[in-house]
Amino acid sequence: MKNIILLIIFLTLYSCDFRLSGKKVDKIDADFTAVADSISLLMSAYHYNPAELATDKYLVLEKKVRVLANMVQTKQEFINGFNELWKDGPFSHVTLSISERRAEEMAEFVDTLRVGDYSVSLEWVEETAILTVTTMTGLDTKERVFRAYREIADNKTKVLIIDVRNNGGGTFAGVPLIGHVLTDSIDAGIFVSQKWWKNNTKAPNLADIQMLTPWQGWSLKSFWHDVQEKPLTRVKFGPMHPHFDGPVYVLTSNNSASAAEFTVDALAHEENVTIIGETTAGEMLSQKMYDLPLGFQLSLPIAEYYSNRIGRIEGKGVEPDITVDQRVAMDLAVSLINGESSEEALAMVQLELDKMNEQPFGGEKIYLFGNMNDWGKKRNITPQFEYKGNGVFAVSSTLEAGSYEFKIAPMNWSFDYGAHPNQEKTIIGKKKDLARVPGSNNLIIKIENKAKITFELNVADEMAGKLYVYQD
Repeated sequence: MKNIILLIIFLTLYSCDFRLSGKKVDKIDADFTAVADSISLLMSAYHYNPAELATDKYLVLEKKVRVLANMVQTKQEFINGFNELWKDGPFSHVTLSISERRAEEMAEFVDTLRVGDYSVSLEWVEETAILTVTTMTGLDTKERVFRAYREIADNKTKVLIIDVRNNGGGTFAGVPLIGHVLTDSIDAGIFVSQKWWKNNTKAPNLADIQMLTPWQGWSLKSFWHDVQEKPLTRVKFGPMHPHFDGPVYVLTSNNSASAAEFTVDALAHEENVTIIGETTAGEMLSQKMYDLPLGFQLSLPIAEYYSNRIGRIEGKGVEPDITVDQRVAMDLAVSLINGESSEEALAMVQLELDKMNEQPFGGEKIYLFGNMNDWGKKRNITPQFEYKGNGVFAVSSTLEAGSYEFKIAPMNWSFDYGAHPNQEKTIIGKKKDLARVPGSNNLIIKIENKAKITFELNVADEMAGKLYVYQD
């Protein structure tokens, strides 16, 4: 399974997440030090602020990459090691991958990308609409957000909940998500490029952009060009029709990143918006891809973002109005909508948290992902496991005859259970040990005739899950 997620809003990020990897990679005779040197050169040429490349933290990490280049024997080892080092890097939006298409073609690819219906869902609880957006990527995501607001208006919705707790970023879907809530135009912030820092030592402010025309458009290709050509890029939003003027609750987590953070910050300008959950990821830079030797591709940040409301978001995040564990943010919002006081609502969700913390994964919901539900892209048919107690989860699903690949994971894929190498086959009626490691192989099950199948997961030891599949 391949999920394309995280392609920053205006910030324009693209990255690929290969969840069904785990295949062996043949050793190659290659000089990875040349790749490491090219990475350093690209950073120096295109990073939004070269002064950040002179910090001790960056220079130490750069040396670690060179050490890595001399140690590894395969491309995948170099990619895994590089990306692991950068998890704690001095700034975000640096990733290494194998090139699927040339960097110069990437913008046009993203401009036409359609990700599927998993990206947006709209539900109602009485007169409250729950709009869940899991990525800002995709032409179809943007279209679904527009359509959702029309449905919200047609249903005379009184309260709106916008859930971006599992939204890692994207391109332009945040624009309509913001616009339909605004009562007036807002200057949201400023993208700052290398050209600014070459001539300035202080961060820009609102006065520096008053004479600039706000950036407009839907093209990632145009944005990448414009943000690098100008020292400052002004970001301004205006109201869109139909306008929603009721109370809005925005749910956040520390997984809300990039475009999601940009969106939350802009929504916070409105008095009728209340942000509930956790401080967002603090990963708010604009990223672009560059080609490297040996078929590698590097993503690096070409611009940083300053909110006119709270300043720089990178490394800081957007704080909620009401801080609460993201797992119960929805429950808290619903309680407040139902008229409960903040004190009563917080006390109730704390009781719920106590129950969750007694369960495996801290009460995190887990799902059966596979080609039977397009790996979660069809959200309405993605089965959710129910906790039965004693470390056991179970879910039943009616499957047509055929062969299915699958894994078990939470919606944000912060971990997953898959197959050990060369042990992919799952037999109905037999227990099976599972692997909980990044890049584990997909599990495979063959169904001879249409049947209701129950998947029972035992995680009394969370690091050594066991699966039992049986036919009802």
